[in-house]
Amino acid sequence: MPEAGVTRRGAGSSLATVAAIAATYVYFLIFAEFALLELVRALAPDRLRFVMAGLGAGGVAGAVLAARCFPAERRPALLAWSFRACALAAGLAYGAATLAAIAAAAGLVGLALGALTVTLTASLRGALPARRLGLGVGAGTGLAYALCNVPVLFQASPRAQTLAAAVVVLLASWLPQVMATRAVAREAAGDFSRAGVSRWLVVLLALVWMDSAAFYIVQHTPDLRAATWGGTSALVANAFVHLGAALAAGALLDRAGHGRVAGVAAAALAAACLVLNGVVPAVIPAAWWYTAGVSLYSTVLVDYPARSGRPGVAALVFAVAGWIGSALGIGMAQDLQGIPLAFVVVAVVAVAGALAGRARAARTVVAVAAVAGALPAGRAAAADAAEVVRGREVYIAEGCLHCHSQFVRPKSALDVERWGPAVPLAETLRAAPPLLGNRRQGPDLANVGNRRSPEWNRLHLLDPRSISPGSRMPRYAHLFGPGDGRGDALVAYLASLGADTYAERQAQIARWTPSAGTVSSPAAARRLFAALCAPCHGVDGRGDGPVAAKLSLPPPDWTQAAWRHVPAGAAREAALSRIIKFGLPGLPMAGHEYLPDGDIVGLARLVRTMHKGDDAARVAGSSP
Repeated sequence: MPEAGVTRRGAGSSLATVAAIAATYVYFLIFAEFALLELVRALAPDRLRFVMAGLGAGGVAGAVLAARCFPAERRPALLAWSFRACALAAGLAYGAATLAAIAAAAGLVGLALGALTVTLTASLRGALPARRLGLGVGAGTGLAYALCNVPVLFQASPRAQTLAAAVVVLLASWLPQVMATRAVAREAAGDFSRAGVSRWLVVLLALVWMDSAAFYIVQHTPDLRAATWGGTSALVANAFVHLGAALAAGALLDRAGHGRVAGVAAAALAAACLVLNGVVPAVIPAAWWYTAGVSLYSTVLVDYPARSGRPGVAALVFAVAGWIGSALGIGMAQDLQGIPLAFVVVAVVAVAGALAGRARAARTVVAVAAVAGALPAGRAAAADAAEVVRGREVYIAEGCLHCHSQFVRPKSALDVERWGPAVPLAETLRAAPPLLGNRRQGPDLANVGNRRSPEWNRLHLLDPRSISPGSRMPRYAHLFGPGDGRGDALVAYLASLGADTYAERQAQIARWTPSAGTVSSPAAARRLFAALCAPCHGVDGRGDGPVAAKLSLPPPDWTQAAWRHVPAGAAREAALSRIIKFGLPGLPMAGHEYLPDGDIVGLARLVRTMHKGDDAARVAGSSP
C-alpha cells in the first residue's frame, strides 16, 4: 500500500535519482578532484595548496548552508540550481587565466558541490524505494566511476574533462523534475546517535584520506600510474570492477549494516597500497584492489547519511570526511613519490578501531596509529636519505663532476632559464665536498631533479644516445648490474637535486613565453623532430619510437588521442612550446632547454599539424 504523502513516479523516479547520483559523482571525480587540480598546477603550481584550501572551504560552507537554510519542500529547486551552479563554476575554471580567477572558480566549485551533495543525499529516501536505497546508491556510484574510467574521458586533457563535467551537471539539472518526493520517517535503521555519527566520521574520514592520498601519488608517479590505470584495457577493466563492486555494496547495504562493507573497503585499499609498494605480490592487480575498495566505501559514504533522514548528518559527513579528508590526503601526498606504509597503518587501524568500539576508543586508536605509523615512515625516510648519500658518493667516484657542474650562475639569465633557480654560493660551499664541477661539458645538474624524472635519468645512464641522440656521455650500464645498487643510488641522488626549488622552478616555467623572432621552417622543424623527438614519439607522432616501449607511460598516438596537457585556444602554441622547452615534471617527457626559441616554436607548430586535436593547425600546415 502506498505510504501517506507519497508522490509515485515508479521506475522513472528511480532512474532519474540514479542518474543524479552518477552526475554528481562524475563532476566530483573527473573535475573537482582531478581536472581542476591539473588546471591549477598548469596555471599556478606553487599555489595549489592555497586553491585547494578555497575549494575545501567552499565545500564545507555549501554543505552547511544546504543543511540549515533550506527546508524539505525547497530541496527540488535547490537541487536543480546546485547542478547549474556546478556547471557555471566549471565554466569559470575553464576560462580562468589568473590565480585570482582560478581560486574564485575553485571556491564556487566547492560551494555549489557542497550544497549539491547534501541536498541530493537528503532527497534519496524520498526518491528511491526504501528496500532498494542501497542498490540505487550503488548503481549511481558505480556508473559514475565506470564512466570516468572510459578511456576517451580519462585520457582527455583537463580542459576537455572540465567541459564534459559541466555538460553532465547541466543536463542533470532537469532530473529533479522527475524525482519523486515523499514524506518519510526521520531515521531508518542504523546508528545515528551522537556517538554513532562520531564513530562513522572516523571510519569515513580514514577511508577518504587513504584514497585521496593514494590517488594523488599514483596519478603523479609515472611508474605507479602505469601499473594502476595505464592503457585502454586497464581502464576498461577498472570500469567493470568499479561498477560491480558498487552494485555489490549497494545490495549488501540493503540487507546488512554498513560495517562489513566499510571493513572490506579498507582491506581492499590497503591491499592496493601494499601491492603498489611491492610489499606483497600482485596476484590480483593493484588496480582491481583499488577500484573495488573505492567503490565500496563511496557507496557507504552516500548511503549512511541518506538513511539518517537528516540533512545535518549529511552535511557533517561530507564536510569532515569528504572535503576535509580529501584536502588532507592530497595535501600530505603532494611531495611524496610513493605510498608510505604509515598511510596504510593509520587508516586501517583507525577503521578497525572505530568499527570495533565507541567513538572515544576510535579517537584513541587514531592517535596511537598516527604515532605507530610515524615509525615506519621515519625508517623509510632514513633509508631514502642513506640512498641519496650513497648516490652522491657514486657521483663523485664515477667522475660526473668533470663534465657536469652543480652551480647555476645567479647573474646569468640564460643559466637560470635553462637550469633553474640559483642558490647562494655559500650554501653550495657548505657541502662536503662542494661539487661545483670542473668544466661544464654537459648540462648543469644543480636542479636536475626538477628537470628530469628518475625514469629518464635511469634510461639515460643505461644508454645515453638512445634517449638523447648525439650525446657525448658514456654509458653507465655497469652500475645497474645484478646485485649492484650503485645505479639506483645514483638515480636517487639525481632526483634529490633541486627538490627544494621545485615550486620556484615551476613558477619560472609558467611565466616563460618564447621570444619574438624568426621561427624555424617546417622542413628544419621536421629534421629537429626526427633527431630529438622521434626516438620516443615516432617519426609521425604515433608514439611508436624505439624508446617508447621502455617507458612506463608510452607517448600517445597523436593521430588518435586528444591533447593531454595542452589547452585549447590562443594559448595552445605557448603552452606546447613550454612543454617542449622544459618537459613535464614527473613524466618521461624531457625538456630541450638549450634550443633557441625559434626552434622551439617551429617544433610546436609541427607537432600541432600531427595532432588529431588541432584541426586548425593541420589546415594551416605550419602555423596556428
